[in-house]
Amino acid sequence: MTANDEYIVGIDIGTTKVTTLIGIVEKNNTLKIKGYGISGCKGIKKGLIIDISEATRSILNSVEMAEKSTKMFIDNAYIGVTGKHISFISNWSEININSSNNIVRKTDVDKLISMANRVNIPSQNEIIHTLIKQFVIDEEKGIVDPVGLSASKLAVELLAVYGTASLINNVVNSVKAAKIEIEDIIIEAMASSEAVLTPEEKESGVILLDIGGGTTDVAIYKNKKMMFTYCLPVGGDLITNDISIGLNITFPKAEEIKKRFANVDYNFYETLNRINIGDIKMDINKTTLNIRLYNIVNCRVKELLNLVKEKVEGCSFMHQVPCGLVITGGTSLLKGMALLANSVFNLPARLGVPYDVEGPSEVISNPIYSTGVGLLKYASQLENYLDLDQIGEKKGQHTFISRFREFILKILKNESR
Repeated sequence: MTANDEYIVGIDIGTTKVTTLIGIVEKNNTLKIKGYGISGCKGIKKGLIIDISEATRSILNSVEMAEKSTKMFIDNAYIGVTGKHISFISNWSEININSSNNIVRKTDVDKLISMANRVNIPSQNEIIHTLIKQFVIDEEKGIVDPVGLSASKLAVELLAVYGTASLINNVVNSVKAAKIEIEDIIIEAMASSEAVLTPEEKESGVILLDIGGGTTDVAIYKNKKMMFTYCLPVGGDLITNDISIGLNITFPKAEEIKKRFANVDYNFYETLNRINIGDIKMDINKTTLNIRLYNIVNCRVKELLNLVKEKVEGCSFMHQVPCGLVITGGTSLLKGMALLANSVFNLPARLGVPYDVEGPSEVISNPIYSTGVGLLKYASQLENYLDLDQIGEKKGQHTFISRFREFILKILKNESR
């Protein structure tokens, strides 16, 4: 059976894994995961394609597993992109209102958004998202919908998220080689935010950290809008590498040790005697070995968190996020991660798992699937024309979608600049 228009598919192409999720929006507008596939990933490093053949093979393996779980054939999907090439720029545009009684009309808003979409970025880059941060009427900020309001001047502030066209092209070609048509591309920070952040957190102010194998995606939300995004090219693989070097063991064994025993909890001493490292042969006792493991992991994670903190402080957001941090992704599963983040940032911190979604418990309760679930949430709201603040107001959606689909078609035809 073919996955028809009722079903949506999201493919999260990460450094260590590719996950494919198949979902459907039920009558009560609840997203339900119907099937999934997860495959180890080769050919990708820090969110970038370094071997298209290997990357395509990993995508195919994940897609085939999802197909078998649902007896459906997948031929189109929404995909996530990340990498240090992802950046953003704020763009401000304004117009005078010349209508009778100075009432803002829909045509005024359309004209303004069209102007604001003309973002000046380097020629090698391509816009991925244009997100409306706010409208401003006669210097009054924070306007949500200006249509029908009286004003002499209307302005809009947009957040334009962009990436290097050639690097996006590599992702598209890998998916294309797997015989999958791309419906849309979403930055992974936004997708993960859709999966794990609550409306209250987005309204009050919150920092999302999605710590994967090769990258850490950061997004900051305030007043329901994404205000900032950043990709740190550091993730859980660096922790694994440190364990491998520090304990003189292979990378695969270090990854196993990390997943089973790594701990950044300050109270780890209470559990030392209950931990069994396993079959590592070393000339030191178990307690010393556990202390060494703790020190290796704790130092690296603390360094990662401080790098993010410096970036957030540099953009003056630290005092605008009363809801603190929500941490998701595979590396968030390290014991004590939320406590350590709380200590580093001096802000509340919690583990983020997908919410308001139904499906297999191993998916909806596991932060490694946050990006995949977020891709489906984004797609379901986009396809059903529901309000999604992070995409932009409905008045601007058509312009963005049309423009981005044209970009994808150019890539598929090898005409991208």
